[in-house]
Amino acid sequence: MSASRLPLAEQIQAEQAAILRRNLPFSLCGALLTVGLVWAALRDAVPAGQLLAWFLAQAAWTLVRAWGVTRYRRATGSAAGLARWRRAAIATTGVAGLLWGIPFAYWMLHVDLPHQMFLIVALLTLGTGAIYAYCIDLPLLYAFELPYFSLPFVAILTIPGTMHTVLALAAALYLAVTLVFAQRMSRTQIDSLRLRFENLSLVESLQREKDAAERSDLAKSRFLAAASHDLRQPVHALSLFIGVLKEQPLPDESRRLVDSVGRAASALGTLFEALLNISRLDAGVVRVNRRTFALAALFDQLLLEFTPQADAKSLVLRVRPTRAVVYTDPALLDRILRNLVDNAIRNTPRGGVLLACRPRRGAWRIEVWDTGAGIPASEQDKVFWEFHQLNNPERDRGKGLGLGLAIVRRTAKLLGHTVGLRSRPGRGSVFAITVPRMAERHVDQPAAAPAHRAAGALRGRLVFVIDDDTENRHGLQLLLEAWGCRVVAGASGREILLAAAQRNERPDLIISDYRLRNHETGIEVIDALHEEYNDESIPAMLVSGDTDPQRLAEAAARTWPLMHKPVEPAELREALARMLG
Repeated sequence: MSASRLPLAEQIQAEQAAILRRNLPFSLCGALLTVGLVWAALRDAVPAGQLLAWFLAQAAWTLVRAWGVTRYRRATGSAAGLARWRRAAIATTGVAGLLWGIPFAYWMLHVDLPHQMFLIVALLTLGTGAIYAYCIDLPLLYAFELPYFSLPFVAILTIPGTMHTVLALAAALYLAVTLVFAQRMSRTQIDSLRLRFENLSLVESLQREKDAAERSDLAKSRFLAAASHDLRQPVHALSLFIGVLKEQPLPDESRRLVDSVGRAASALGTLFEALLNISRLDAGVVRVNRRTFALAALFDQLLLEFTPQADAKSLVLRVRPTRAVVYTDPALLDRILRNLVDNAIRNTPRGGVLLACRPRRGAWRIEVWDTGAGIPASEQDKVFWEFHQLNNPERDRGKGLGLGLAIVRRTAKLLGHTVGLRSRPGRGSVFAITVPRMAERHVDQPAAAPAHRAAGALRGRLVFVIDDDTENRHGLQLLLEAWGCRVVAGASGREILLAAAQRNERPDLIISDYRLRNHETGIEVIDALHEEYNDESIPAMLVSGDTDPQRLAEAAARTWPLMHKPVEPAELREALARMLG
């Protein structure tokens, strides 16, 4: 059992013993030195035989006490062992006090006044040193000090004369003051030990809580990544089959049914996209591309896109015109503002939402105001936690997922921007983000977007598909064939290499799932195909349902596009046409 987990009283006792063990060698050396000084001072006043006998007794007992010090290490194995060692130390120290007190009391009666004064000075010197050496353990101190001081002082009191009576009384007063001082020193040291061990216990408790929280957070992230991956697979297959159905000629009623199923699948995709954004930010794979741009176009786009959502709730969405020019990543700022506006509309039952911008100390403060229920002060930090929602115990999906503000905080931290919140319950809330301010003349002109090839660019192209999930592989094959592609599909790198060996044609495109069976990855399969055809220029795409931050970082290290399941067929078609173009 570690010392930190012992009861507090046992920890203090163990440390008292350790301090005593460290002090004993110095006190023994000091005692032997004092013996030598007494010998030198009394050799003309005390018979040599007495001094020699006393010296030998002191030396022998010092060796006994030194041997006791060496037994300390063996005693530290248990509380009982330390208790026995302490009792032995008290006993040997008490005998040491007698070895000083008895001879000094006898000599005090048989030497002249100058030598008596020396004996008193020697007593006070060694006795004062004993206080510092032994006060950590009061019983041990008393075992030494009482016989050490009391016997010589009683002897002085028996000597006739006022001087000796006064000396005896002064010595008794000194002993009393000394013991009171020693008690206070002992209490101070023990209180210091108690405070030290209580602080250590508190630090260890906090560390355990911190470790438990980190393990819990890691377990949560792993669970979310695994659950997200497993759920994405069937949803991805569903999305692909819906895309195939949309390519077919259908009656109007059937097409409306397919559209409804598509909207349900898209809602699932929204949840997965939010989870993916959190994972991307945690993984550190989101790249920041800062430039100078005007906010007006972004504000206009947000007004255009969110007005129908506000109208559906009979809310007024207003955007205050601005000529602000900022320096940041426009795509990431767009994500932040979308989440803030969406959050405001979802949580405002009546009134309206305002998006505005105002100058603030060399920066622009972009604010989203709402007239919702407001947020209590105790909840204002918690609303930025994942899945934490106010007033939504039933987890109504129409009120959001509880991830938008978590994404806002993480994205703002990535950009180095400050997110603020002011709220009054019953009056509404104001979410704000502060971004660097730039002059209008510094606005960067974005490059014109390249024109995408028409969907006809896919027709006749040979595409290799690798996915270990049968439904996903089959769905993607059907969708690509519906677009006019020729498809070779396999569940693993070995299968696709065998299929490639039977064709004398180089693929136009490779699409691979990221995580395959037997710990194989899409990266390894694509590398193997590039090596097979000795051509690393063959376009390749990774498709993954994995949101684990480490895997995202591994995939981001390659230059190939990475799309996350469930993939919308329209987005996939556009991405493939762009790659082949």
